Amino acid sequence: MEPLYCETYLRANPDAKRKALRALLIALAVFILAFGFVMMMNMRTYLVLAVMAIIAGIIIFLLPTTQIAYEYIFVDGQIDFDRILKGEKRKTMKRIDMEKVEVVAPEKSHALDAYRQNPVFDYSSGMEGDHYIAIFTGEKGLEQVKFTPDQKMLDAIGTKSPSKLKRQ
Repeated sequence: MEPLYCETYLRANPDAKRKALRALLIALAVFILAFGFVMMMNMRTYLVLAVMAIIAGIIIFLLPTTQIAYEYIFVDGQIDFDRILKGEKRKTMKRIDMEKVEVVAPEKSHALDAYRQNPVFDYSSGMEGDHYIAIFTGEKGLEQVKFTPDQKMLDAIGTKSPSKLKRQ
């Protein structure tokens, strides 16, 4: 029997918290540079401006990116959720084995009502659409993963574990 394999790649909209943090850090960097320039005028030393420029550079370097993508890879009953930053840095965020999954259902499904209090890991697109929730046994008990699979991924999950996939 041939192994089941499919992958889904999607760009995510950054959440409001990430956008606000980015704007706050940019404002802080501008304030620090302006403060350094004013201090340089009063003290007549370029050392203050250099230090402030270095601090502002560090802040700009540490800015959270708004270019986020997620890739879901389903291979023979195992789903990997990878986050890709700026199209170059990949990190596997979660790995779920379908044997540990309780249910996979649409976000608004009543099949998830008993699990609403569990922690949620959001690896979805962040846009309005068909988000699914996978309930599974993780390191800290039952956990939820919110993701946006395509039809091919849903078919592969349904083929591997038809009793665990709820389509409504």
